[in-house]
Amino acid sequence: MTGHVYPHGADRPRIDPTAFIAPGARIVGEVTIGPRASIWFN
Repeated sequence: MTGHVYPHGADRPRIDPTAFIAPGARIVGEVTIGPRASIWFN
């Protein structure tokens, strides 16, 4: 997994280990990313 993952207060992202996070993408707060998902930058 690459990219930037940030908590927001007590909320933390939950990311399945099979998910792809593109370099430059930012994941913030209470987010759930499931199996084989892909997240790309904007």
